[in-house]
Formats: sequence, C-alpha cells, structure tokens
Amino acid sequence: MRIAVLCVVAMACSGLASAQLVDEPSIKAVVQAETRAWIERDADAWQATWLHDAAASRVVVQAGSYTAAKGWDNIASPMLKDFKDNATALPFTPNMERFVVRHQGNLAFVEYDQVLTVAGQAAPTTPSREYRVLHRTGGQWKITSQITHVVDSFDDTAAAIESRVDGTGHTLLRAGKIEDAIAVFKVNVHLYPQAASAYSSLGQAYAAAAQNDVAIENYEKSLQLEPGNQDARLALAKLKVR
Repeated sequence: MRIAVLCVVAMACSGLASAQLVDEPSIKAVVQAETRAWIERDADAWQATWLHDAAASRVVVQAGSYTAAKGWDNIASPMLKDFKDNATALPFTPNMERFVVRHQGNLAFVEYDQVLTVAGQAAPTTPSREYRVLHRTGGQWKITSQITHVVDSFDDTAAAIESRVDGTGHTLLRAGKIEDAIAVFKVNVHLYPQAASAYSSLGQAYAAAAQNDVAIENYEKSLQLEPGNQDARLALAKLKVR
C-alpha cells in the first residue's frame, strides 16, 4: 500500500514538473507577443495578450516618474490612443533574456530583461527589467499584471543621458513634431559633441524637414566619429543623389 501511494505521489510530482516545462514556452510566447504587438502598433494583437479584468494592473517606474493604472479599461484606454496617434511601427528590435518563470495551477509569474535596440545606434534604448503575472483562462495564458522598471533611467552616466535625450527626440519625430525634434537633437549635439548617434539623429530630423544641406553636414560629422555606421552612410548617400 505504501509503495503504491509513493508511486502515485511520484507520478503526480513528475506530471506537475512536466506540465511546468511544457507551459514555460507558452508563457514566454505571450509576453514576447505583447512586446512585438506594441512595437508593430498592432492594437488587436496587444489586447489579445491581456486579461480584460477589473483587477488587471500596469506600472512603469523610471527616474523622475511613476505611472500606474488599475483595471483593464484604464490600462487599455491610453495604450489604444497611443496606437492610434502613432500608428507607424517603432524602429525597435527587442532582446528578451534571463527569464525566470514560476507557475502553479492557473497562475504564473515571469521576470526578464528587455533591451530595445535601434539600427545604427550604438547604445540600447530603455533597457528594463520586466515583471508579469499571468492567469490561465480557457486554456490560454493572459497577462493580468505588468511592472516595468526602466533600468537606465536611473543611470546618470553621459552615455545614458545622451541616449534618453535621443529617445525623446525620436518620439517627437515619430509624432510629426519635426521642429521640436530638431531642437532636442541640437541640444544633444551641444551636450555630447563626441556622440556619433546625436549627429545622425539630427541629420535624420533635418532630412525630414527637407533641409538636406544641413542633414548632409550632420551625417558627415556622425561618420567622422563613427565610420562604421552603415545606416548613416546609406542615408547620406540617398541625400546626395537628390
């Protein structure tokens, strides 16, 4: 009898471990799909990763600011407005690693590092430690809680500050606020005259404003500082044939 009980317990434990191993890829796939949907500005796909529940929560922590929303409607409303107002896919490539996944029954907790990179920029944009709580409903895992800790926003090194200012400029540029973007990029160039990415971004903004001569000057300066920047070289070649 004792042997039979031990066998049942062993089989149950083995089954739980196997289920956890099977579910880990599914859990990771959900959080990866959420990030992809946000980058691709796919509102439907992004909503599909979340549990539409009054208990859902979303928190973003970074230096100087803290934003929080409780309840699906309060989470979705600003996000869907952002998708609508900024419909162009973001230029980010996500790298998600150092996953820690714990789950039991219909609840799961995931944490991981996320780094967003932009082609042609040496420094990553908004590296963060991400935390998600997921609930399994109808056989599918859905996000019910998000905490994003923007790691480099607490970094006061010159490279980190230059990267954050650059990110602000690109946000303005994507929103069509070209003159504002130029103003921000000019400040970055003034503060960090040895940062190749600062000149490249300013060149991109001037090109968007159809000020090609000034755009060429800034791309050339960027290439002087970083000759291997192929994106800047390609942009410069396109400007010179106009």
